[in-house]
Amino acid sequence: MTNTGIRYVAGCVMLALVTACGSSTKPQPAMPAAELRTHLLPAALPDGWTSVAEPKDEKPKRTAAASATPPSCTDLLDGQSVVDASTTGSSASATAMFSGGHSVGNGVIPGTETLYSFPGDGAHQAMQDMRNLVGRCRSVELPHASWEPAETAGFAVAEGPRLGDESLVIHATVTAGATSTAGDPQSADATVVRVGSSLVVISSVLSLTRAEADAVAAFMPVAVEQIKSNHPKPVDAGS
Repeated sequence: MTNTGIRYVAGCVMLALVTACGSSTKPQPAMPAAELRTHLLPAALPDGWTSVAEPKDEKPKRTAAASATPPSCTDLLDGQSVVDASTTGSSASATAMFSGGHSVGNGVIPGTETLYSFPGDGAHQAMQDMRNLVGRCRSVELPHASWEPAETAGFAVAEGPRLGDESLVIHATVTAGATSTAGDPQSADATVVRVGSSLVVISSVLSLTRAEADAVAAFMPVAVEQIKSNHPKPVDAGS
């Protein structure tokens, strides 16, 4: 190796904690809700699934008092609840409902996608807030009337897909009390991928089977490509 090559490699090693050689790791500016909405899952998805974007929703900035108040464990029900409680610092969000396949009840399998955009390193901090919240609220007795059976929501964080800058999966399981006849525990996941200053979240609902929830989460690669694209596929049918 030439002296020039040695100096280049050494320079890359020294700068590794700050930036990768040839690429920047600095967060991108936060996207407004209208722009964020254009990066939602496209209207036409593989295997006949479809997605419908909700109207744009510019999130109001939280107050200093709200930001200082930690979320309550009793407000948590599923993986999306953990995400919602951890993303109050986002500057904008956009949501789409998508569905397809065939559920055990002969209907379609539902899923939800939400994109969040943050100023500064807010997206990375939100990911850490999710981990911290689950660590603090691993098991929560859900509010219920005295005549209703008790239900407990349990939460765990797992490694997410190898997409974006970092990722995780929040597993939530709701279990009825021993005296209840509600049936087997129900589970719902929220898969979260950070891409720069944005978070991509795909969530399933409690009524799905494991295979159905996996089918919902399988659309994360498409969702990540949409948020990364400079020319995303249309989110509205006919666009």
